[in-house]
Formats: sequence, structure tokens, C-alpha cells
Amino acid sequence: MTAVLTTEAVSGSAAGERQSDNRTANSVLLAAVLALTAIRLGLASYLGLVDDEAYYRIWSLAPSLSYLDHPPMVAWIIGAGRAIAGDTTLGVRLLGPLIGAAGTLVLWRTAYLLYGSEIARRSVWIMLAMPLLAVGGIIVTPDLPSVLCAGLVIWALAELNRSQNARWWLAVGLFAGLGLLSKYTNLFLGGTILVWLLATPENRKWLRAPELWIGGIIAAAIASPVVIWNAEHGWASFTKQFGRVANNGSAGPTYLLEFIGGFIALASPVIAVLAIAGLIRVARSAIASRGHKENDLLLAAAVLPMLIYFLAHALHDRVQGNWPAPLYPSLAICAAIALQNVSPKWRRTTFLAALATGFAMTAAIYAHAIHPLVVTAKDPTEQMRGWPALADAIEAKRRETDAGWVATSSYATTGQLFMGLKGRSDVAQLDQRIRYEFLPPLGASLLEKPALYVELERRADLPLLQQKFRKVEPLGTLTRANGGPGGATYVLYLLSDPPTPPL
Repeated sequence: MTAVLTTEAVSGSAAGERQSDNRTANSVLLAAVLALTAIRLGLASYLGLVDDEAYYRIWSLAPSLSYLDHPPMVAWIIGAGRAIAGDTTLGVRLLGPLIGAAGTLVLWRTAYLLYGSEIARRSVWIMLAMPLLAVGGIIVTPDLPSVLCAGLVIWALAELNRSQNARWWLAVGLFAGLGLLSKYTNLFLGGTILVWLLATPENRKWLRAPELWIGGIIAAAIASPVVIWNAEHGWASFTKQFGRVANNGSAGPTYLLEFIGGFIALASPVIAVLAIAGLIRVARSAIASRGHKENDLLLAAAVLPMLIYFLAHALHDRVQGNWPAPLYPSLAICAAIALQNVSPKWRRTTFLAALATGFAMTAAIYAHAIHPLVVTAKDPTEQMRGWPALADAIEAKRRETDAGWVATSSYATTGQLFMGLKGRSDVAQLDQRIRYEFLPPLGASLLEKPALYVELERRADLPLLQQKFRKVEPLGTLTRANGGPGGATYVLYLLSDPPTPPL
């Protein structure tokens, strides 16, 4: 009897120690999430906007069912941030770091449901160390809500799989619909759901559940503004985005190798290797068990449909590095699973090496954004620098020439000048007017006045100016200090006497 009591006491003590260790590990992880969120908020406030962010800020100035380039979610996120923190860089980006933090909670719960607390913690640490998501936690683009909504769909499916409560299909529909309001890439979540449903007889039973179909109706209803906008605009956005799917011929291995190299860099090398190894293990397990290992089946279904498409797309065209971003949280789980196959002797070292590499790369990116560490010909961080001073110089030139408004011919310059001038002058892009059809038109009396054309030297479109104005007078150049030795050069023209309304 004494021996039994002693054994139970030892067992209870060990369980208590494990619970205490779990609490400590979770507290450390939570502290890391909060600290990184604070750092990202600080950087969001300090760093200037990239071109795409400045362009999306224009969307937030006037509500619309959708927009040419993407669905409207990013505009709503920016608009909410500006309403809280003002029309500043922090206001534009305010919700970015907060959405990133929410994504870590979603990932933890998903991984916990599928594989337990240890895998959940490791998955979140790995996600935090991925450079693409670390940058995406500051820069507000459609990828930000797209990644969160994709994670929410997988989480809801994991809850459904665990609880067998059909009402989780309503949550799946809600999150899928919000994903379609974020980015068209989230359509691939339909493939995830379909693969998971059809893979086993146990899952096919849900086809008879009314909640599944109600969830589909919810998703369609939420996404309907995007369809309505496209129907009213000649399906322009669908044509623009889905036109990329077309096979334009074979490019050989070039784009495929670029896609693989981009993933290795944007996930960080050690994490990328672990993620690929984990995905292979999970996919093999799901196939070998004919889908009866439900957790592996769901994780494989979360990754493979989108990944297979991008691999096929890379055989004939470029896959931009940010496109696979919704896969990264699920790939973080795959990387955590791969660590389980590493010898216990090397497991901790491998894990720490993965985190150290990822965080070091992220820190270098952050530091370079603050102050250039190296000068390169194609530095994306240069977009963040020098706009306030350039906007002031442009406004002074407009007043000096008595121009009534500022004209451009690229969405990048248009967005940055909208932000830099902030209402001191009206700004309008001369071409691609469908990008701005939601904005109030410039008044006829204003358009009768001369326009000051401003554009990056390599993007200047002189034939466009000569087509729209009889009188095109060069005014020299202005330089934006972008961290490079020569800066960025912008050409200026005074435009007047249009044969027809220029917009």
C-alpha cells in the first residue's frame, strides 16, 4: 500500500512539474509575441510607407465594394487604423502587428488540437522567426488578412474534426468568406476543404449535413461585394488577377528554381528545410493511412492544393514571393513536426539554429529598413524614404508654376503623393482611371488649369502626355533621398491645353 501511494505521489509530482513547465514555456512564448508586436508597432510608426501601402491608403479614403487589384479588406483595415491613430504611417499600419499577433494565437490553437502543446509552441516560435511573416506583420497589404483568414479556416476545420460539432461549418464559411474579401488566393482554401471532405468516408458524411451547405452560403454572401463590383466593371479585377493563371509557354526551370529559392530565403533556410521534410512526412502518413490519420490529412490538405498550383505555375511564369504567404503558418507546423524526427541529441540545437537564423535574417531586414546596410540596385526598402521632403518640393513647384493639380502615370507615385501632399494639392493618375473610379472626380474648373506632371524618371510616359495635352513643357527634375548614392530622380513637366478632358 505504501509503495502504491509512493508511486502515485511520484507520478502526481511529475505531472505537476510538467504542467508547471508548460505554463512557464507558454508564458515565455506569450512574452515573445508581445515584445515582437511592440517592436513591429514601433517600426510601423517610424518607417515610411512602401508604394503598395500608400496606394491602398487611397482605397481607404472612399468606400467601395471592391477594387481593381484586390478585394476590399485591406482598405477596411487601413481605414480602421486611420480612424484610431490618425492619418499617419502608424494609423495606416496600426492593425498589422495586431493581426499578426492574433495569427499566432490561431496557429497555437490549431497545432494544439492536431498535435499537442509541444508542437503548438514550436510552431508559433517558428512562425515568429519566418522573415516573410515578420515583414508582413508591419507592412499592410492584402496578404495580412489573407494569411489570418486562411489560418482561421484551418483552425475551424480542426475544431470540427475534434468536436464533430457540425456548427463549426458555419465558422468555416464565415472565415472563408472573409478570406475571399481579402485576396483571391484564398480560393485555394476551397481545395483544402474539398480534399479533406472527400478523402475518407468519415469526412464524406458531412456532405449530408445542412450546416456545410449553409456555411457555403455564408461564404458566398460575404464575398458577394467582390462579385457585384466585377459585374459592374466588366469583370476587370477577375480578368486582371485570373489572367495570370494562363499558360504563356514554358520557361524551363528558371521560375521554378526562383520560387524554391524565394521560399528558402523568405522562410529562412533551416526552417524551409524542416518545413519541406515535415510536409513530406505528413503527406506520406495521410496517403499511407488512406486519410485515416485525420490530423495529418488536414495539415496535408491545408498545404498541398495551393502548393501544387504554385509549382505548376512556376513552370511557365514567375510566382511572386508573397503569393504563398497563406501556407506559411501550416508549414510552420510541418517544421515543428519534422523536429520530432531529429535525434533527441540534436533536436534542441536544430530548433535553436532554426530560430536563430530566422530571427537574425529578420533583424537584418528591420535594421536595413531603418538605415541601409548595403546599397543595391533593387532595394525594396528604398520606397520608404524621402517622400515628405519630395512632396514639399513638389508642392512648392506647383505653386511656383501656378499649376492647379498634380498628374502622374503610375499607381506607386500616385499613392505616395496622395500621402505626402495630404490634400494640399489634388493628385490624379492620367491613365488606368479604373483604379480610382471610387474617388470623387476632380472639378472641371480645376482640370482647366495647368497640371504639374511628376513621375519617376524611368517611368515617365512622354507619349501619354503628348496625347492628352497640346503643351508639354519640361521643368527639370527633383531627387528623392532614398538611401542610395544618387537618390531617385523624378522628372517634372507643366501640362496645359488639353484637346479633350484629360481624365
